[in-house]
Amino acid sequence: MAALPDFRLLFEAAPASYLVLDPDFRILAATDAYLDATATAREEVVGRNLLDLFPGNPDDTGGVGTQSLQSSLEKVIRTGEPHTMRAQRYGIRRSGREDGADRHWTPVNTPVVVDGELKYIIHGLEDVTSRVRLDELRDENDETTSQLFSLREADHEKDEFIAIISHELRTPMTSILGWTRMLALGGLDEPTRQEALESLERSTLAQAKLIEDLLDESRIASGKLALDPRLLDLRTVVHSAISMARPAAEAKEIHLEVEEGDETCQVLGDPARLQQAVGNLIGNAIKFTPERGKVFVRVGCERSEGFIEVTDTGRGITPELLPHLFERFRQGEGQAVERQSGLGLGLSITRHLVELHGGSVVASSAGEGQGSTFAIRIPLHEGTSEDIRDRDAAARARALPQVTGVHVLLVEDETDNRKVLSAALRHCGAEVTCAGTAADALKMISQARPDVLICDISLPDLDGCELLPRLRSAEEGTGTQTPALALTVLGRPGEQARITAAGFDVFRQKPIDPVDLAHEVARLASGMRATD
Repeated sequence: MAALPDFRLLFEAAPASYLVLDPDFRILAATDAYLDATATAREEVVGRNLLDLFPGNPDDTGGVGTQSLQSSLEKVIRTGEPHTMRAQRYGIRRSGREDGADRHWTPVNTPVVVDGELKYIIHGLEDVTSRVRLDELRDENDETTSQLFSLREADHEKDEFIAIISHELRTPMTSILGWTRMLALGGLDEPTRQEALESLERSTLAQAKLIEDLLDESRIASGKLALDPRLLDLRTVVHSAISMARPAAEAKEIHLEVEEGDETCQVLGDPARLQQAVGNLIGNAIKFTPERGKVFVRVGCERSEGFIEVTDTGRGITPELLPHLFERFRQGEGQAVERQSGLGLGLSITRHLVELHGGSVVASSAGEGQGSTFAIRIPLHEGTSEDIRDRDAAARARALPQVTGVHVLLVEDETDNRKVLSAALRHCGAEVTCAGTAADALKMISQARPDVLICDISLPDLDGCELLPRLRSAEEGTGTQTPALALTVLGRPGEQARITAAGFDVFRQKPIDPVDLAHEVARLASGMRATD
């Protein structure tokens, strides 16, 4: 009878990675393949508890891998069934080094039952490193593909946005250029001439708003949009916004109604920016409401908040669009909806402006064709202040102030700007001297000091913030200082602070309404500053 083979030698020579454990998880035997794969010697393994020997994952500081192994082994003892663990990662020592390349293994624990009693556990390891790395590579490729698709979408959005800007800027320019040429040719009857002037004003204001929206979006993106807060009544903000929006409503025969309470809704806010936010909502309501529709504005106070609600009878908002309404460049989507004018920045800017005031803005709609409601809420400010200004924008637009005899020095290098601003001031009775450079302005000041200085900040030879200190230096000992107004686009960071530090009494952003400029001149002339 042939001798039985040496089963230990056969086991150790098996081409797979195996350990034989007793029920206490002590290692009884190991295959050569296991020792080779784990870079260990038989004397380092046999006789030790597997939980002590288990190659720890250096990233697994909580011992999760060891805990998983123990849990798997205990489950095998409890159920008498094999258990396959999820892939484990740990480093393998190579050439005497403690560190090594990470390998990935899938352990399988299989019970060996003799006469109904569990005698051994076969702990097998399958090296799945190649498969895991292939999956990782596939994931990386998927991520790269995804990033390329983002990039493509961003490039497409950029191209679309540039096309929108081009279209929106060219639209009012067509009207401006056309009517300007018609007026220059002459021969228009009075109704047509009046229509031309109204169209020029609308187109110019539309283009100015497009530019302002672009500048505001840039300021928001860079975190440089600042507020000039003061105590004000929300009702005043609404009145100003309504006055600006009323011509557009009348052009579409839209009934624009306002409801307000008797109680003052006092907040701490920037009047120009809040008017811009409310004006955007009212303008949108008018834009998306058909002719002879209705826009209803309600302003009041509830508990600790002031609110402004704008409700329209327009086309409404789909449920799919509502969550994205305040995102940039959103105007509504779908082939059934015609694209509206504008850049799609208004609601995004409105949300940011309201949030800068500590408030919120939300939209609601019952669906397409059911109208919509936009609601702004801003915390009320307790206390009183003499700084609450209640200037009626509509009244100011209709009435030019008289500044007869006031000598104004206008420093502006753009010829057309200089002509229109000086013409408006002369129309109010002012004596206007114009300069195109800082050098010319200094010569004129040395000959006759003006009552009010209006100075563009960006001059070709000397910055306006450098010009004013020279004027102030020349005024030393006279007992008075010439009130000064700065004209600026506020394009650079810190521009507002720089203008104030230079000594200007007030600054106004271009483009400026000539009527507003005349009112500022009247105010500055009446309050010429005395010096110690």
